[in-house]
Amino acid sequence: MTRRNTGSKPDSAGKAGQRRRNQAIGTGGTVAAFLAFGMTPLAGAPQAQAEGFEDLFDFSWFTPADVSSDADPGLAAFEFPDSAAAFDMANIIDQWFYTPLHMGMTAWIDSDFGAMVNNAINEMSGMYLIGNGAIGTEDAPDGGDGGLWFGDGGAGWSSTIDGEAGGNGGDALGFFGNGGVGGAGGLGAAGGDGGAGAWGLGNGGAGGVGGDNGGAGGDGGAAVGWFFGNGGVGGDGGNGIAGSFADGGNGNGTAGGNGGAGGRGAFNYGNGGDGGKAGAGGNGAAGTADHVNGGNGGAGGTGGAAGSNFWETGHAGVGANGGTAGNGGDGFQDEDGNFLGNGGNGGAGGAGGGSGDPMSSTSGGVAGNGAAGGFGGDGLKGGNGGVGGAGANAGDGSGGTGGIGGAGGAGVTNGGNGGVGGAAGSSTGAHLGAAGGDGGRGGDASGAANVQGVAGNGGNGGAGGAGASGPAGAGGNGGAGGNGATDDDTIQTFGGNGGNGGAGGAPGSGVGGTGGNGGAGGNGTVGAGGGLLSGNHAQGGNGGAGGSTGLTGAGTAGHGGDGGAGGSGTGWRDADGIVFEKGTVYSAGGNGGNGGSGPSSTAGTSNAGGDGGAGGNGASTGVSIGGNGGNGGSSALGAGGAGGDGGSGTASGGNGGNGANSSNGVGGAGGNGGDSAGTAVPTNNAGIAASHAGNGGNGGTGGGGNAGGAGGNGGNGAGTVNGGNGGNGGTGSSGGGTGGAGGNGGTADAGDGGKGGNGGAGGAGTSGSTGATGTDNAGGAGTDGSAGGTGGTGGNGGASNTGNGGNGGAAGKGGTGGAGGTGGTGGVDSAGNGLAGGTGGDGGAGGAAGTAGQGGVSTSGAAGNTGAGALDGNGGAGGRGGTGGAGAAGTAGSDSETAAGGDGTAGGTGGAGGQGGNGGTSGTGAGGAGGAGGTGGKGGAGGAGGNGGTSDGNGFDGGNGASGGDGGAAGSGGNGGASTDGSDGKGGAGGTGGAAGAGGKGGTGGGASGDGHTAGDGGSGGDGGNGGNGAAGTDGGAAGKGGALGKGGAGGTAGTGTDGAANGNPGAPGTDGTAGAAG
Repeated sequence: MTRRNTGSKPDSAGKAGQRRRNQAIGTGGTVAAFLAFGMTPLAGAPQAQAEGFEDLFDFSWFTPADVSSDADPGLAAFEFPDSAAAFDMANIIDQWFYTPLHMGMTAWIDSDFGAMVNNAINEMSGMYLIGNGAIGTEDAPDGGDGGLWFGDGGAGWSSTIDGEAGGNGGDALGFFGNGGVGGAGGLGAAGGDGGAGAWGLGNGGAGGVGGDNGGAGGDGGAAVGWFFGNGGVGGDGGNGIAGSFADGGNGNGTAGGNGGAGGRGAFNYGNGGDGGKAGAGGNGAAGTADHVNGGNGGAGGTGGAAGSNFWETGHAGVGANGGTAGNGGDGFQDEDGNFLGNGGNGGAGGAGGGSGDPMSSTSGGVAGNGAAGGFGGDGLKGGNGGVGGAGANAGDGSGGTGGIGGAGGAGVTNGGNGGVGGAAGSSTGAHLGAAGGDGGRGGDASGAANVQGVAGNGGNGGAGGAGASGPAGAGGNGGAGGNGATDDDTIQTFGGNGGNGGAGGAPGSGVGGTGGNGGAGGNGTVGAGGGLLSGNHAQGGNGGAGGSTGLTGAGTAGHGGDGGAGGSGTGWRDADGIVFEKGTVYSAGGNGGNGGSGPSSTAGTSNAGGDGGAGGNGASTGVSIGGNGGNGGSSALGAGGAGGDGGSGTASGGNGGNGANSSNGVGGAGGNGGDSAGTAVPTNNAGIAASHAGNGGNGGTGGGGNAGGAGGNGGNGAGTVNGGNGGNGGTGSSGGGTGGAGGNGGTADAGDGGKGGNGGAGGAGTSGSTGATGTDNAGGAGTDGSAGGTGGTGGNGGASNTGNGGNGGAAGKGGTGGAGGTGGTGGVDSAGNGLAGGTGGDGGAGGAAGTAGQGGVSTSGAAGNTGAGALDGNGGAGGRGGTGGAGAAGTAGSDSETAAGGDGTAGGTGGAGGQGGNGGTSGTGAGGAGGAGGTGGKGGAGGAGGNGGTSDGNGFDGGNGASGGDGGAAGSGGNGGASTDGSDGKGGAGGTGGAAGAGGKGGTGGGASGDGHTAGDGGSGGDGGNGGNGAAGTDGGAAGKGGALGKGGAGGTAGTGTDGAANGNPGAPGTDGTAGAAG
């Protein structure tokens, strides 16, 4: 029985309980009785008679609570700590019940008398019943288990050997006791796991610390007790080691170790253990003469996950944040400080630890955040920044935020790119979604004589975290592009592009996350490429897409992020005349980024697309060109994003970005063009165009009955430069949306003013719906078509001082009116007669044309012309009249075996066709055509006569067939729509008359042994319906054509006589209807 230590190890008590003992918790109410149960054995134990026995009950170190004064204070007597979460039953039991008892157990086991008694009991039983487990050793690394009655598990061995893991803590196998602490790992090795707590009451042991060089921390031990126990804290991960080129090393820093997971809480009362801290990544080594490139930084470790609580009487632990990333090493520099090597890349930031198992009954808990990426090292080419760590998903709460991307390193020829921001973790319930990490900034580039410096691009933002019923997280913003870092204006440097914004998180049923904004482009002496360097440079990043409306289409989608602004040029001096004349200073602004789109989902509620970023300005001196504005982002349900404004330059302004189209909202407005200060672009060999002001962007098309966006204004031109043209207005949506106004032309001094943009066309009106089909009532009337939308106003031409004024923009055409709906088919009344068809709906009025733009004025030149006018929209066509209801067929006469056959009943009359709807009106456009009249209903067939029977040898007459029903009259055509100054609409054609029903067949006479009887006569055919009249023409409009006549019904066939009796007479055919008169 010597394999275990009966004495306690000082740190064998659970750390989970110790970290809460600094919280002062009051007592009162019903809690007092429970506390008295815990304290009573300590306060009222009888004095021991045996020598040494008094050690068991020596509690001079502890002053028990005076519960007598707390008999009935009520909850008001409690003094709550700062955090309401700290006041929970698990903490109360830990501080006031379990910890004092555990300290008493430890005092008993450590006492000489206790050890004597324990050893005697263990020896007599032949089992290890009372005592702590043995501490692990190198030969037996794992700690021993505690006694079967009570006792703590032994601590695991802490390794002193490289690559050897620490021992696991022993389990507390009895009713009472803590699990042992895991041992620390050796170099590069993992720490041991903490031991499990006792099955009644006991905390899990803490995990062991991982060794340096990325050893993982051990997991905290689980509290398996049925009543109480806190999970053990996870062990910390070991830090990575800095890189080195010595002894054949590669110079790269090593990764940090992952933190250990916290242990699970007990079944009834207990909290989950906190996750262990993640290890930091090691930095890369700086370059050397033999290894000129810097080493890469090591990645940070993943934070330890929080232990879950088993039931809601406790809470989950805290997930640890990701480990810090290592930075890249700088490239080697010679004695003059010139870089000879490239910088190393930064390491990736560590991911955050989770906040508890979502499949358990996790309550509370905190998800770990992702760590920032490492910085790139400086060098000839700067190293790239590291990726930010991902935030952890939440078991019950908000997810962890994404880590920021690392900044790119500075370089001579190229700056490093910024790292991508980390994605955020998802959230649960109504908790707020976490934000994605921002992208890292691009590295600067200095360039050198005859060496172009290209700054690094900003990193993209990370995606926002998904939400449940709460708002989802916003996407991270894109990182800014790097700058050209030099004071020498003879060196060409180019700004880096801004990073794109991250996408907003998707919601379950809440609000989608807003897309991140694009990063701004960097500045440089040249700025953008400007014809001197291919590709995009100094361009603003695109905005991130807004979060969608979730898988079910519920909730509200997020707003698209705005595009980043383009970078500016500070001015490059062509000292050697390689592009321009010697000494010319040149620069170009970068283009703005495009706005992020709203989500493409057509369910739920959407938000607008993001606005485009503004173009960058050129330098205020020398020859400079402004960048173009970015285009607005589209949206399925919200408004389209506006285009960004063009940047200004001394020579040329950039064009404004186009507004985005929308499927169900207002179109985005176009951006304004940038101004020109009038400087002429000199002769060059880079294909740089002549000076000009920027044109305004076009407005976007509206959707869902909404207006089109307005066009942007043209930029102003100074000197002999012409003003920029205004952008065209967007087309209004179908459903009568108004066309967008054209932008105004830019002004000029000695040049010509810019042309105004054209107004957008108005949208067509919506067609009316078909009338309801009648059952025992007349058909419903078709609804009227809606009016067409108004055309947009043309933009005004720009004014000029000595040049000519710009022409005004053309007016937008009005939208066509919507067609009227068709009348519904008539039903049948209780007598079997068809009812009238419904009237067709009237066509909608044509929309009014917009106003043409005014020509620009000029002080000494010619004024601009007024823009071209436009016609109003045509009126919509009238709807067709509904078809009359068909008459019901007559019923046949009854057959008889002993009497005459019954006569058939007459067929029902067909219903009249509905009148066609009137065409829509118009001012200067054509009136709409009238709708055609509806077809008359068909008459019902007459019923056949019944067969005669026989009685006493005499046969009886067959029944007479009934007359067929008359066909219904056709409807009249609708009137053509009137036009004030245009042509009237054509009148609608009359409908076709209904066909008459056929007469019924006469019945057969009955057979006889004597004289037979005559068979029945056939019924007469019904008369055909009259054709409808065409509508009259008005003021030059064509008249409607008359409707076709309805054909008369056939007469019924005669019945057959029997035994020589005469046959019946056939019925007379019906009369054809009269053709309708033309209008």
